[in-house]
Amino acid sequence: MSFASASLPATLRDGRTVAIRRSTLADERALREFLEGLCLESRRLRFFTGAADVERAAHESAAGPDRVGLLALGEGGALLGQAVYAILPGTGRRRAEVAVEVADELHGFGLGTVLIERVAEIAERDGIEQLVAEVLPDNREMLEVFQDGFDATVERDGGIERVEFPASAWRLAHARYGT
Repeated sequence: MSFASASLPATLRDGRTVAIRRSTLADERALREFLEGLCLESRRLRFFTGAADVERAAHESAAGPDRVGLLALGEGGALLGQAVYAILPGTGRRRAEVAVEVADELHGFGLGTVLIERVAEIAERDGIEQLVAEVLPDNREMLEVFQDGFDATVERDGGIERVEFPASAWRLAHARYGT
């Protein structure tokens, strides 16, 4: 499977198909508009504040030498979700932080799982061994995605949940959900 320039299909729980492709710097504007379109609660759960700097987040999510982003596109090219991994400094490119956001109307249809699975697959191929995420304790849906789909460990670290799982866990999610 190669995400270099192609879009690859993924099927959601309700049978809808989305196209998954790598993001590029040219996607920055679409990412900004997507993030601006999320409800305040979704932004709070993703960025730990409803007043996130979406312009900066879009820029950092688009692409870069230390990060890989994926986009989920619906009919007509509508941006429905996004995932990114970013190398954690001082880890020798062995650990990366992963983040995902899904359009409000698609929560619960498996798109988050699909995006994490695909970005983990790329991370593993790129030599990353461990993925981490920070999740607010009240973001139960996201915590369940990580724990049920990727057998992630979750530890409370102050006011956040620190999630960790091997990049190779994408195979487990794929076997469980066939995404």
